[in-house]
Amino acid sequence: MNSFDYTRHILSLNPDDLEILVSKWAKCQTHKYYSVIRPAGSGDRGCDVIGFYSANKFEGDWDNYQCKQYKNTLPTASGMHELGKLLYYAFLSEFTVPKNYYFVAPKGVNRNLRTWILNPTKLKSELLEQWSNFCEATIIKGKKIPLSEELRTFISNYDFSNVSIIDIDHMINDLHFRTILVDLYGGELPKAPNGKVPLEINKSELIYVSKVLDVYSEYDQKKYDRPEDIVGHDDFEDDFIDQRERFYSTEAFRAFYRDNTVEGVLEDFETEIFQGIKPILRLKYSDSFEKMCTVLGEAGKLQPSGKLAIHGKIGVKQGYCHHFANENRLNWRKK
Repeated sequence: MNSFDYTRHILSLNPDDLEILVSKWAKCQTHKYYSVIRPAGSGDRGCDVIGFYSANKFEGDWDNYQCKQYKNTLPTASGMHELGKLLYYAFLSEFTVPKNYYFVAPKGVNRNLRTWILNPTKLKSELLEQWSNFCEATIIKGKKIPLSEELRTFISNYDFSNVSIIDIDHMINDLHFRTILVDLYGGELPKAPNGKVPLEINKSELIYVSKVLDVYSEYDQKKYDRPEDIVGHDDFEDDFIDQRERFYSTEAFRAFYRDNTVEGVLEDFETEIFQGIKPILRLKYSDSFEKMCTVLGEAGKLQPSGKLAIHGKIGVKQGYCHHFANENRLNWRKK
């Protein structure tokens, strides 16, 4: 099997492994979820993978991922049973209704169920009208759950537009899913976007900017307190533009791979960069400008290992020096 044929890998997963994959995917979405759990085993109340938006867990917003690995498309009866089961237990106040309900079905859902999901009003009406077929005798073994007026009202108030499908195409093309697939099966991570340098100095830049200006001040024996002070300087005006470009190249790189790699990948890359420049930082230099230029030059030559090596271009590796300076992990000039 081609190690990068993600479609074949996903379609060959057993149901438990599909849930594990989806759980890892949800955990990668740190910009979205506060925490993720997988209540494995029986009695999951229709919740295979749960993404909580806050520490309030079920008392706040949450998403449900109902994972279905079938030989063929997800049958209508199975899908409606799972949806009805979750809404029934929400009706019993075991949890609130989810913000989003996802059917994760690599082979998709059958045409009938897909049509209903794409028409939320129809999905609601079919669940209510066919409750006796889909849910009444299937939610709890040996017990019937009739559609009481209270339960009907509760289900009617749910927003069925929140129900959607995640199929194989979605999984293959989603950046967060690709992160997990690359980690498990190999391949290359997507490329990070280029950094965009704002015209104005951002508050997040102030520390490294002050350190660069201090380097210039020492070199010229003239105090440069603000970037405006070097406008028109033969050397430093262009050099300062380069330094900011490096900083924002790394800023974009870090932001992208913080959200699109599994835990440890970005951290390991950054550790190798820092370890690579430490010996160069310890050398003696005639002044701090020479030190900064030398260290930046050597940083660009580093060849770190791992999945990010191919994407860590020269400017990104050099920009890390300014991020380390911004985090007070290094200084160009001795005080």
